[in-house]
Amino acid sequence: MLALGAALAALFAADAVSSRDRDQSAVIVSPEATAPAPEQKLSNLGRSFVPLHSTLIGQGGVTRLNFSATLSIHNASATHVLAVQQIDYRSGSGQLVESYLPAPIYLKPYASLQVIIAQDDVRAGVGASFTVDWGAAAGADEPVVDALMASFVGTRSYSFLSPGRRVSRPQ
Repeated sequence: MLALGAALAALFAADAVSSRDRDQSAVIVSPEATAPAPEQKLSNLGRSFVPLHSTLIGQGGVTRLNFSATLSIHNASATHVLAVQQIDYRSGSGQLVESYLPAPIYLKPYASLQVIIAQDDVRAGVGASFTVDWGAAAGADEPVVDALMASFVGTRSYSFLSPGRRVSRPQ
């Protein structure tokens, strides 16, 4: 199964734009998923907060289990472009670990982008999170934002999903 996953990742990576080396966290978006900036004003501005469990502590604090993570941002609109304006990765103490976008990315209807956090990337520690700032035209559907965490240890694997939710966006 890991060989299949590696083959699919290599195939997808060949057609994708990545902001970093594969060893570190990366933003991945297919060139076919992007659109030019819309001419109309983005009057629907929002922020999504997504808990990211990159490290879990077990057995009363004796063991740690690190997870790889994929943050997925989906444009849920059938007709409008979604502007992904900022993606921030924060530690459990709320400190900024990394900010991902030097400029907004505009996603076509139903398109998505992903941010990948490697399993050995423990910079954010326990209680990490993402905030995603986005904009859309009036009447457009809000994006669907969630994170999938997975850990592979020997012959065992663990995975779970963490849904994002809309929170207030500072002006």
